[in-house]
Amino acid sequence: MQTGVIFGGCGFVGLYFAEELIKLKTCEFIYLIDTKEPEDNFLITKFILLKQSEKVKFIKSDVRQSLNNLNIKNVDLIVDFAAVHREPGHKDYEYFETNVEGSKNICNFAESTFCKNIIFTSSIAVYGAGDYEKNETSKTLPTSAYGKSKLECEKNYTTWYNKNKDKKIVTICRPGVVFGPGEKGNVTRLIKIIKKRLFFYMGNKDLRKAGIYIKELVNILIWVNQNQLSKNFESKTLFNASLAPCPKLINFAQEISKKLNLSGNFLSFPKSLLIFFIFITAFITKNLKSSSNFSHVRLKKLFRSNSIKPNFLLDMKYSFKYDLSTSMEDWKKTNPSDWI
Repeated sequence: MQTGVIFGGCGFVGLYFAEELIKLKTCEFIYLIDTKEPEDNFLITKFILLKQSEKVKFIKSDVRQSLNNLNIKNVDLIVDFAAVHREPGHKDYEYFETNVEGSKNICNFAESTFCKNIIFTSSIAVYGAGDYEKNETSKTLPTSAYGKSKLECEKNYTTWYNKNKDKKIVTICRPGVVFGPGEKGNVTRLIKIIKKRLFFYMGNKDLRKAGIYIKELVNILIWVNQNQLSKNFESKTLFNASLAPCPKLINFAQEISKKLNLSGNFLSFPKSLLIFFIFITAFITKNLKSSSNFSHVRLKKLFRSNSIKPNFLLDMKYSFKYDLSTSMEDWKKTNPSDWI
């Protein structure tokens, strides 16, 4: 029996991934390890259906602590989706406490369960800022605590792999913004403000925003890992996961507008105006809750370019199943409530 363990298994990506592993019969039994069950209604439905299959078991546990008490043996696949990732949303130390220490505990768990195959989702945040195209050979210069923590995680998994590289597999993926049904993140916010006709550009419509549809990301992770198992790819493979070519903010806005049957024409104000607004209101916006659309950090992200090219996937002739348009179309069809 092929046994899989997904840390962060009740999160947005974790549930989709578990669903696909069961569908493809890649794993016959899966443990979902997380600090709590899902709370979003759409994800709750997925969770319930997975448990009803009797091929999935939920275990409440925290990767920040030792995982020796999980009482799981002989694991074939470990997947690490467990992460503190909202930015803004956490103090700097929290990213390292969960992401870095969690990766160390997962590596120890892999040794104790004789697992030789790990999939880890890092982030394009490891490349840092800079308005230029980045690929897998670009320097890693993370500027945020989140990006720095993810790069440390990559090093931890590489160390685990190097201890017995002839017999181990590690898949390290650096995805752009992951969007889709149940996401409740930046792209969901964009849908809502366009629906309310509150969206406008601030000199940033041509800003590159690397992203990947959730179903595409799951397909990619499994495709790469399976090719590693078949020895078609290197046993340690690191790659970017993003739409190609990298979309612009205007592309997101126009595709969302089409699906909402709205005009894709939006007002555009000078970038200097918003920068001035951020400056004069900093003493207020710095103290707003991280969930606020007017949080100081979130406002500054409006001008952060994420231009990413997935060279590895392109070179290996991966066949993308979704572009930006079909991603939005599938999203609206799969979970219409996100578009209301």
